[in-house]
Amino acid sequence: MVSCVDWRGKMMIKRTIVFICIFISGAALWAQKQELRTLLQEQFKVSPLWKTSFDGGYYRGYDGVEWTRWGIRNLTAYQLNDHISVDVGVMYNRTATSDQEVKNEFRPHQSIKISYPRLAHMSFSHRLRMEEQFYTYKKAEKSENASRFRYQIKTERNFCTPKKKGVNIAYWIASLEFFFNPVGKLQDDYILFNRGRHGLGVGYQLSAKTSVEGMVLYQHTHNNTSFKDYSDMAIINFSIKNSLFSGS
Repeated sequence: MVSCVDWRGKMMIKRTIVFICIFISGAALWAQKQELRTLLQEQFKVSPLWKTSFDGGYYRGYDGVEWTRWGIRNLTAYQLNDHISVDVGVMYNRTATSDQEVKNEFRPHQSIKISYPRLAHMSFSHRLRMEEQFYTYKKAEKSENASRFRYQIKTERNFCTPKKKGVNIAYWIASLEFFFNPVGKLQDDYILFNRGRHGLGVGYQLSAKTSVEGMVLYQHTHNNTSFKDYSDMAIINFSIKNSLFSGS
């Protein structure tokens, strides 16, 4: 009998690669902007219930809308039970545009994550996050603030389903996220639904502590109450995730 690795795994890989290529092509054609993201995340599990992580990244805009951004973030999470965790954190972003304007953003957040359902070879996670955003500008000499609510559902599955996620195992990733503006605004007109973002990607577990992932996300943003006023962006995201040590 031919094993999953011999033919089922290869068929799954081929189909997923073809689907991702179609998604990448569609996102690049439809999007008005493109952004390249490179991220590094370090995680510390200080105890069975507590963990903290630090991540930093560099972001670059292309296709006539050029900007550079770098950001750093800290997050501390507590595991309530097998399915639910809560976390708080703060992020700092510095964005420089082609007209030499510099925008500083301070973004605290509060989240709850739910892992359900949890299948043998496939995981689902739901994240509900509230963010507060505080902006300052170098040239404009002004400040702004806003709040937004984010809901994300994300899933991962190994290419070869009989195997659990582990070292030297490749997997695919799919995510869907919605952004809402419950209070505060940055535009002249208020709009509740602000953004939708969905993506596909692949990952590979290099070791027990390190994995690499690549994703392409298509983002659709509404700027005000007129749904005809929107912008699209294709986000190419590369990330390295590492755990430095595990708590006892």
